[in-house]
Amino acid sequence: MKILKNSRSVLIFLIIIHVGFFVSKIFIGNYFLQDSYDYCYLAENIKNHFAFYCANLNEPIVFENFTKRPPVYGLFVLVFSFFTQSKVLVLLAQNILSIISILLTIRIFNKHFNNTTKNKIFLILIAVSISQFIYANYLMSEILLQFLVIVLCYSFQNTLAKKSLWWLFGFQLIIILLFLTKPVFYLFVIPNVFICLWLSKHISKASFFSLVPIIALVMYMSWNKERTGHFEFSSIQNLALKNYNLLYFQTNKYNEDYALKINEKINKEIAQLDSYKEKQQAIKLLSTQYIKKDLFSYAWFHLKGSLRMFIDPGRFDLYNFFNFSNKNEVGFLAHINSNGVTGAFNYFKKQPFIIILLLPIILIFNLLKLYGFCRFWITNYKIAPPVLWFAFFIIIYITFLTGPLAASRFLVPLLPLYCMFASLGLLIHFKSFKNHNKSNLTI
Repeated sequence: MKILKNSRSVLIFLIIIHVGFFVSKIFIGNYFLQDSYDYCYLAENIKNHFAFYCANLNEPIVFENFTKRPPVYGLFVLVFSFFTQSKVLVLLAQNILSIISILLTIRIFNKHFNNTTKNKIFLILIAVSISQFIYANYLMSEILLQFLVIVLCYSFQNTLAKKSLWWLFGFQLIIILLFLTKPVFYLFVIPNVFICLWLSKHISKASFFSLVPIIALVMYMSWNKERTGHFEFSSIQNLALKNYNLLYFQTNKYNEDYALKINEKINKEIAQLDSYKEKQQAIKLLSTQYIKKDLFSYAWFHLKGSLRMFIDPGRFDLYNFFNFSNKNEVGFLAHINSNGVTGAFNYFKKQPFIIILLLPIILIFNLLKLYGFCRFWITNYKIAPPVLWFAFFIIIYITFLTGPLAASRFLVPLLPLYCMFASLGLLIHFKSFKNHNKSNLTI
């Protein structure tokens, strides 16, 4: 591949880091988080029964498990573990996808800002973004989703540059793969309509292509209706609304006892209903009603939660990767809320040495990345090419929809794009500081 030949030293650098984390995880063991079991059940059920169901088929059927996990990552796990019970090949494939995603990001941005210093800053920021390498070594969909996001940006760039209907068709197919990998992307069919309308100014009949992912979405939801009786994309949306968004919000605004009481009240009302469709509709209706009662407070809570993933140093990720005990542990935010900064600092001092060493470094670089990201857009919003605006929109889209659940894990699909924007912004800062004046990034 041309991209590899032109980036040999970068490729070697990335391989060394990925091999280090990959080998470490092989020796440490435990490639599973809570969601991983759903994906593995899905893969095994497809293989043995051609059943798209993400739980044990020998136990009573729960309709939520038909739609809880879209099929693409389960199929990915199945392909790379078809002939063996080991999941090591899945992790190896994810590490390769991680490397390709990073290199492809460099290629996308080099079309507009071909600067070696920028690339060096980018590699440093990637190297200290440890969640990139942690999730490459878990049975989780984040790295596959990241790869598809980067390919989507690459497809958009080539669609516009070559004014090609084939590239535009590929762009639509990637959108389908994205929402069949992670539910967060199924609403992307809406902005895609406006993107295709804009592209129709450059490519004849481009607007009609927006129908492709819409048709695929309706077909998938219709299939779900055949299996569960409810026309929905994923049951995880309502489960997250009730058990995370609402529960965390009410815990934050009121107290944990009140939040659990409301959660239990909703559960009792749902238990009285018969059909799966009625239960899902009731979860959404009742949870939304409680949120609407505190709409402005929730909006602020949602916004704060969304932005947290840009700062979160990933204590949870590090704990799990190094197999430290994480039972009944709460994070620094919970300690700050209950015991103030002093309580959080005392908690920090009790952490394992590697956590004490890494967390401050990651936090400092996270703040640098956020500064660089903002600096780039403040300085260059007028001259940024369409593909960068498209990448920016994807970052905002995922950030907003993630909401209160946001943590370092949810930034992983965006990390290469985010770090590249940050490296450009930091380069602007260094040039501005050196020249004692503001400098547009025309390099």
